[in-house]
Amino acid sequence: MTGPAGRAGAAPARHRLRRAAGRVRDGVRRMPPTQLALRGVLVGSGGLALLVAPGGRLVVSGLLALLAVPALVVAAARPDGAGPAVVLGAAAAAWTTRYGVAAAPLGTSLALAAALYLHHLTAALLAGTPPAAAVDADVLARWGAHAALVLGVTGGIAALAGALGRPGPSVPLELAGIGVALALAAVLVLLARRP
Repeated sequence: MTGPAGRAGAAPARHRLRRAAGRVRDGVRRMPPTQLALRGVLVGSGGLALLVAPGGRLVVSGLLALLAVPALVVAAARPDGAGPAVVLGAAAAAWTTRYGVAAAPLGTSLALAAALYLHHLTAALLAGTPPAAAVDADVLARWGAHAALVLGVTGGIAALAGALGRPGPSVPLELAGIGVALALAAVLVLLARRP
């Protein structure tokens, strides 16, 4: 049973919650459609990463991904904060605890890589844009072209890797593959920045 003092304490908490919900609602109403769409991409790509990363396991890797869901909500509200990094880290930790150095399925590996890349790219764009500002069409075009270029090249490399077959698990081979992928990505970024 709650006494009068308990009910009186609950009333201010309800009012604070209503005020907070009102501030969120007002902030969302002030956002242009491009901001809302980009925040949808941020949440969607982060959610996909957190769904794919555990690989269907719920014990340790699934718990890691589940614990990052509040960070996904925070990322949508404040993409310039720690939320996007927590989502990326949790997805990577869930993936690592699920597969370790064992060969992960190529399709889910590619889906996770694409989701993490899109989440990071979108968070970077939103972090540099005020919430009530419209995103310029040229910026959106460059963002889309960059995403399409990187995801297209990644898909091509994945298709080539799938055609070549799967070697056994090897940490040096994985590190070499990561190094080659980073070098290729750096070359593509440098070429895209040329006037």
